Amino acid sequence: MPKLSPKRAGWKILPGLELVARGKVRDSYLLPCGKILLVATDAISIFDFVLNALVPMKGVILTAMSVFWFKELEKYGIKHHMVAYGSGIDEYLPEELQDNADLQSRAMVVENLDMVDDTEFIVRGCLTGSGKEEYDEIGMVCGHVLPTGLQDGDELPFSVDTPSTKASVGHDEHVDAATIQEKYPLQTYLAIQIFSIIQAVAKKRGVLFADTKFEFAKDGTLADEVATPDSSRFWSFSEWEASRRPVAERKAPSAFDKQFVRAWGILMGINKKSKYDPSKESDVDKVHAMVVPDEIIAQTTQIYRYIFWRLTRMTIEDYLCEVMNVNIEKASKCVLIIAGSESDLPEIKDAIGRLAPASNFGIVVHVMSCHRNPLEVMHFVLNAGKPLDYDVIIGVGSKALALPGIIDAWANHFNRVAGVALGKPGSEELLAAQLSITQIPGQPVIINEITGEAYTGVEGLAELLNRIDSGELPPEKPRKHKDIQINVSL
Repeated sequence: MPKLSPKRAGWKILPGLELVARGKVRDSYLLPCGKILLVATDAISIFDFVLNALVPMKGVILTAMSVFWFKELEKYGIKHHMVAYGSGIDEYLPEELQDNADLQSRAMVVENLDMVDDTEFIVRGCLTGSGKEEYDEIGMVCGHVLPTGLQDGDELPFSVDTPSTKASVGHDEHVDAATIQEKYPLQTYLAIQIFSIIQAVAKKRGVLFADTKFEFAKDGTLADEVATPDSSRFWSFSEWEASRRPVAERKAPSAFDKQFVRAWGILMGINKKSKYDPSKESDVDKVHAMVVPDEIIAQTTQIYRYIFWRLTRMTIEDYLCEVMNVNIEKASKCVLIIAGSESDLPEIKDAIGRLAPASNFGIVVHVMSCHRNPLEVMHFVLNAGKPLDYDVIIGVGSKALALPGIIDAWANHFNRVAGVALGKPGSEELLAAQLSITQIPGQPVIINEITGEAYTGVEGLAELLNRIDSGELPPEKPRKHKDIQINVSL
């Protein structure tokens, strides 16, 4: 077992139960009935190092995501280890641990199984990560001969099993697939079958399930976590298709999973080929001393929330309440709508009237022209758009709609900004507004990333408001700083 970071080691141990294991992310307890209570913490690990950081809501999302997939896989007769989840775990807990909403949200009662403890069953539908590294070196992955000329993110001609060791300390290493197929034929077959099921479900949600790892018991029961952003790679299907254009060097699209934190780790010099060795305590201590920036932690929570919503079609709060029967309060939200003209107000009023009856957020509306009142817009956004005042600011209007981009330029440190284009269908005014939103360099203003288009008209504004109320907005795109250049010599 790798050495835990101070924050991971400091995660509170439950009283009254026997702690049988502390993993990188999960704690396991033996219950009086002989089953196991599996608790997902908010810890995060990369490249076999447990970082000294906690990501809010992470453990809750991992548990809920596994519950979702276990329930989905039941439809196909897949045997799994989950016994109880949500409020249902109270039946197995001592009285002092019952009615604990946080524990109900992040814990499952599972069967106490004899696990395959030497192999992780990895399945890939696309070539990336460590599989791409091995392919570049020898043209194969775990003994599978693949077509020549594959690049990062390319789809494989068939799903391949690329098993690895399951090292207690140090890095996991790839294992010859044929060897594992012979040793664990049932588990290998099930891994590919389950991957195909999840891949099909994800594709219907516009998500490409690129690769994942599974753990099985010796009798073939699926265990641990399933298709979570910790154990898998998820890409937007439309972004992936766009990234497959025939260019000299294709790259995998941005991922909705732990890859975001891995990318930070790589910048810090942490990867499987770096100078940091997870089997050396001195190197582990150096990694534990690294401070994960607050913005990386916040963005990771946002990414995990987003992919949960894309795959389940429910926010994590709604899933906890409605599926897992956990008694939690949903936070109210507040939206600021800024219109470029008073003539936009009737359409805004119409869209607000289409909100779902159970909507639980306030809406504030202002009118100001960024062309006629540039200083007023700047001062308003800087003074009124402080953190937590508004969940989202929406710029609404027609023609050359600079308003959303200008608001975003001033508010990007405080708030998310979206744009809604108004105008008669097919008109130049509408087209100009749509382009003004979608063609901003870096596309910082929120659009409908699923369709790749700007929210448009009364229907678009109503859709956006309902999504803010009962869905998740896309993760923020990285901001690129550009220096001011004065007196450029030509």
